[in-house]
Amino acid sequence: MARAVKEWIGKTDNSKAPPRVCQRVFDRDKGICHFCGQPIQKPHQAHETDHVKAIINGGENRETNLAPIHKKPCHTVKTAADVADKAKVAAVRKKHIGITKPKRSIPSQPKSEKPAPKGHACPRRSLYTARTAP
Repeated sequence: MARAVKEWIGKTDNSKAPPRVCQRVFDRDKGICHFCGQPIQKPHQAHETDHVKAIINGGENRETNLAPIHKKPCHTVKTAADVADKAKVAAVRKKHIGITKPKRSIPSQPKSEKPAPKGHACPRRSLYTARTAP
């Protein structure tokens, strides 16, 4: 059976889903939070429409990637987890490419503790000295 209404796809990643799309998503999922699985009571609890796979992690800004979620604490916790996941992926990628900064300084050769010699290192000797025969 064909879909009665064409799927909403955001023009950019920053495009916010219009209220009619948020209502369709809420009805499609029967008002169940996709993060905790608990029902969302419309008049009592604030809810939002969230991307199941976050855009920063490669998700798309389209209706099939949206689901209802409790505003607090579910959305806050999920967003923090998405950002942490993105940071982990970026760190592994940088390490693989070899562009990470070392966590500690690279140890160098210890400097000698002898003071630097002043003047000549060996005592002077005259060039022309009289030699005694043996």
